[in-house]
Amino acid sequence: MILKGLKRNALRKSFETYLDKRDHISQGISRLQTLAVLIDASQSVNIVSILKLANELGVKSDNLTVMGYKEDQKEIIDDKDAAYYNEKNFGISGAIKSKSLQDFVNKDYDVLINFYEKDIIELNYVAAASKAKFKVGCTAVDNRINDLIIGATTNDTNLFISELRKYLKILQII
Repeated sequence: MILKGLKRNALRKSFETYLDKRDHISQGISRLQTLAVLIDASQSVNIVSILKLANELGVKSDNLTVMGYKEDQKEIIDDKDAAYYNEKNFGISGAIKSKSLQDFVNKDYDVLINFYEKDIIELNYVAAASKAKFKVGCTAVDNRINDLIIGATTNDTNLFISELRKYLKILQII
């Protein structure tokens, strides 16, 4: 229990450091080609709707990466559609121990969609640490993480997709 608290404090410090370093000027994206989606897999998220989202944005399924956080899971098993992580994938100092999670954070995606509504430190940390050029999220999450905030909830995926598509067109990303 004490180790869990120390780990969360280290994650919070690292999270704040990433936010302080963050360059709020989005790097030029000429055309949306790679898309990453970060989800709270503890909630019921339909992977088919995420595939629909990628299709609506013109991203091939080969260039889509889905990473999900599963709270209170002893064993994490990846499937063909998504990779997953939990709090055990972080060390006591807040460093990432999982290779797949480290690869997700280090990859230079064109757009990262933070498709979750709970303010969970493990999700926020990965979102802030990501090297994605442009980050999109919901209003319920810490607003400092994202470049674009969509007012729709994750329960209404059709509205979220249409709003995201509209704003990405305005910004000339798609």
